[in-house]
Amino acid sequence: RMSPAQDSLIAAMKRILLVEDEPTTREILAEVLRGEGYTVDTVAGVSAANVCLGSLEYELVVADWLLPDGDGVAVADRAAALGVKTLIVSGVISELPGDAHLRHRLIRKSLGPMAVVSAVRAAVGSP
Repeated sequence: RMSPAQDSLIAAMKRILLVEDEPTTREILAEVLRGEGYTVDTVAGVSAANVCLGSLEYELVVADWLLPDGDGVAVADRAAALGVKTLIVSGVISELPGDAHLRHRLIRKSLGPMAVVSAVRAAVGSP
């Protein structure tokens, strides 16, 4: 039998923070990822994402690039500094700033939910 600390560590290993401001996209991605067996927390912006990153342990942050209160790359940078893996979803990957593509995995939103699931699995393995 594992201790509660070990239980929570294992649960945290496959906990995903999904940062997406578009409600339909957010719900579809969350449902698909949960259907695959991942634990998913969803937020709509940078400030809420920062609250989650400050209070819970995540294995992966999946962030939309353009958010109403800021930039998904900033969320991903903060997550990476905490040792969390990162995936940025955007319709316009070619316009991502600077060397963001060197620091984070990128995926085109137009590829659809199953492509995001594949990228998640590549980043953190199966749930």
